[in-house]
Amino acid sequence: MKKTILLSLSLGVLLSSGFLISNAIATSNISQEKSESSISKEQALTFFTKVLEQQKADFLNNTPLAHTNQSRLSSRDEAVLIFLSSTKVDKQKLHSFSYKISNVKVYSENQRNYAEAYVTRTFSFGSGLETGLGDTLVLEIQSSPDDLKGPSHTISSSKSTSEVNEKVSVDEFLEKYEAEATK
Repeated sequence: MKKTILLSLSLGVLLSSGFLISNAIATSNISQEKSESSISKEQALTFFTKVLEQQKADFLNNTPLAHTNQSRLSSRDEAVLIFLSSTKVDKQKLHSFSYKISNVKVYSENQRNYAEAYVTRTFSFGSGLETGLGDTLVLEIQSSPDDLKGPSHTISSSKSTSEVNEKVSVDEFLEKYEAEATK
């Protein structure tokens, strides 16, 4: 019985010390993964402004998916779905589009540079309807700080908290929206 208790205690001590060591290693790896970026907050703000200005131009031209590489919009982005449902189904004309960028953060993770910001986009339609959408945008920036002086910087990917997770096509969404709107 003493051997069983002693064996259990020894095993418990070994497992807990192994757990503590593995947690320390995991914590160390996490802190190494996210580190300071070589991109400044001002440069990140320039990237976000460039993306949002392209979104503004595309929305005002009624072509939100015309320049997806520059605007970082997709057919699953809630801003696109709001715009399309308001203009195609509700037959509203977009009068203005504005945006506000706040809480800009930059970091490097796995040797890649990222810029993150909270962005509020506001649509004003002809009938006086104004609707806004606020979400966090994350851009992966594939450039060295020296490359950022010219126009050659690259935004390789983005993600947004405003993307619809369902795999519904724009056409399906608009059909469902129209069915709900006409009830």
